[in-house]
Amino acid sequence: MYETQTQSKKYRQLDKSLGAFFKTDDLYSQLYQKHFKKTYAGKPTKKYLRILEQIQKAESIPYHEIEGFL
Repeated sequence: MYETQTQSKKYRQLDKSLGAFFKTDDLYSQLYQKHFKKTYAGKPTKKYLRILEQIQKAESIPYHEIEGFL
């Protein structure tokens, strides 16, 4: 069984909308790991771009919306 299959429908919806906000600490720790490569051959890596996209998504969530869910 997958982890999301055991979660309630309401919790899955919250995770979709606010999950990025609560995972920002993990994203920043991945970004600043010791041997993390941001570029390869002068181009940004796919992993780096994915992490930046998730961080931007998390920072774009208005604070009052987060308080509303809690």
